Amino acid sequence: MACPILLFAACTSLFATQLATSIPMEPETEAHIANSLPDQFLQPDAEQIAMAQDRLERMTVSVRIDKGGPYEFIIDTASQRTILSQEIAGALALDIEDEVTIVALAGSTEVQTVFVPSLTLGKRSYNSLISPTFRSANIGADGVLGLDSLQGQRILFDFLAHHISVEDTSKPLKSRSRREIVVTARRRSGQLIFTNATIAGVQTSVIIDTGSGLSIGNKALQRRLRLKSSAMAQISLVDVTGRSVQADYGIAEELLIGRARFGVIPIAFANIAPFKALKLDEKPALFLGMDALRKFDRVAIDFANRKIYFLIPKEA
Repeated sequence: MACPILLFAACTSLFATQLATSIPMEPETEAHIANSLPDQFLQPDAEQIAMAQDRLERMTVSVRIDKGGPYEFIIDTASQRTILSQEIAGALALDIEDEVTIVALAGSTEVQTVFVPSLTLGKRSYNSLISPTFRSANIGADGVLGLDSLQGQRILFDFLAHHISVEDTSKPLKSRSRREIVVTARRRSGQLIFTNATIAGVQTSVIIDTGSGLSIGNKALQRRLRLKSSAMAQISLVDVTGRSVQADYGIAEELLIGRARFGVIPIAFANIAPFKALKLDEKPALFLGMDALRKFDRVAIDFANRKIYFLIPKEA
């Protein structure tokens, strides 16, 4: 039997609405972060792709599928597969493939896949993808660019200039700046996992998750932080299947990943299925969402070399 596919393209606008009515105000943070883009990311042939912010503050980019589009896709560094909305798959009359088992927030389920002849992001094309399909309302966009379309690339999220840069990691990096903070990750099931991270001094495994509007920690982390459910807000997390998971929502003190300091961060605590799929359910672990990443001016993820670059704001 084939291994289940991890699809942590998290939460829809329903999730955002529920959060807006239930979460406490985030306190001021102590962002100790770099104040300019590293020189290695200013290569003249780095491709600039316009991006927009959706209601969950995730990044969306325009892609074309075969001769159709453009469509708005979320870049999700925690999803193993590129996924597509059922509406677009139907409109393009894409060939139906076998069902696959996927792991979303609420657990495993069988979903239909389709054959995608080609997907074009800027000047780059990815051919012959087999993509799971979900309702666009549950995705929160027309689709999701997962790890199968991101491997071998370096993705730069520029929160100030509102664009994404995509370039091949085969190009040598010539770092001439001392302002960036660079952290090296380990790889597990295609995911980049940072094991040299702490939250309030608690050793924590961290996965960068650009497909989620906020950070989600497991119950093991909540216990180690001694955060009681009775003292936190209760919210619902909604996944790409439309199913929901209840979570405790509160504020944790100071996340450190290597030398990158995030200050305090809001976290939703729940034993979502991806933690178990990655064998991270018994020790403190965290999917780090876009709300935390936006504390930096720019974040670059180098999949081939297992590195992430954090750029400190000028005012930090």
